[in-house]
Amino acid sequence: MIPSPYRAVLFHLSSPSGREAWRAFTKETDAPLYAGTLANQWREWFRSEKPGGSTEEADAAFAAREGSSPTGRYGTVAWYPWRKKAILLLEEAEFIAVRTNRNRNKIRGEEQEELGGKSVGVVGMSVGRSVALALAMERLVGRLHLADADTLELSNLNRIPASLFELGQSKVISAARAIAEVDPYLEVEIWPDGFAPEVMSDFLDGLDLVVDSCDAPWAKALVRLGARDRRMPLVMETNDRGLVDIERYDLEETVGFLHGRLSPEQLTELAGGGSWTPELLDAFVDLSAISERARESLAEVGKTLVGWPQLHSDVALGAGMAASVIRRVLLGEDIADQRIRFDFNEQLSLAHTA
Repeated sequence: MIPSPYRAVLFHLSSPSGREAWRAFTKETDAPLYAGTLANQWREWFRSEKPGGSTEEADAAFAAREGSSPTGRYGTVAWYPWRKKAILLLEEAEFIAVRTNRNRNKIRGEEQEELGGKSVGVVGMSVGRSVALALAMERLVGRLHLADADTLELSNLNRIPASLFELGQSKVISAARAIAEVDPYLEVEIWPDGFAPEVMSDFLDGLDLVVDSCDAPWAKALVRLGARDRRMPLVMETNDRGLVDIERYDLEETVGFLHGRLSPEQLTELAGGGSWTPELLDAFVDLSAISERARESLAEVGKTLVGWPQLHSDVALGAGMAASVIRRVLLGEDIADQRIRFDFNEQLSLAHTA
């Protein structure tokens, strides 16, 4: 077996073939198993199904479930190759029920089930990592496509929740591993060479929505051309002053690109390898409306600054807003093509009566 660099290997112990595969695996691989939390995981599931149920009832239900399986065992072993450790988990249906239990009823049961059939792609794993993790943690999707060609650098760690031990590692592999350690049942595909013309179809086909969190102008253009061709909604979260773009290329009335700010000709030229110009930058971020400190920083990029500054607090707030927008779009709410801002700092500057 050649382990994936970013997926857990799953062994289903209630299946004869799964249990035998785990036995064979442990003969060839040193795979310490952490099984001590399964009983509490089951009790959590039982309480979610029968609030007020006793521990004794939960344990009796577990014994009955285990006894009814073909192997006399219950649970899924998830082995994480990069940790060289395994953990015993609830089987998929119960695992998802417990993982999403505290979503209820902010997300209703039928909505959660519908979202489990959705697929979203995220291009760019700096800001995009936080968006992807938000989608995974609330389980707003059943499948994620992630693309980024960059590696983690020390300066990224002001906004990317990664480890010093991951420096030099692929950003997209790091993000996929983080998601797998939250939910090994969630399907994740990665494009570690980034989003490019030759992979556009593989990446976008079958998605219900795509997120633009990348920096390269040609990639921003390419993902919009692909979204428009597939009648697919696109969300871009820029995080300065809480800027969120909701681009409804799935709606017939949507004209042009980026709310009409870019023509098809401009976008096609940009997708061919164009670079940033003041006109293009203004279309994407609205230079007249950026924060004062962002405006000061922009003038210093390439002089006293190596790149556009971003703060984890802004990125985290933006990821939450983007995830909320994505959930509502995926559930079919009437969300228009629009550019909006959620400026938290602006609210702080106002006097509010307690």
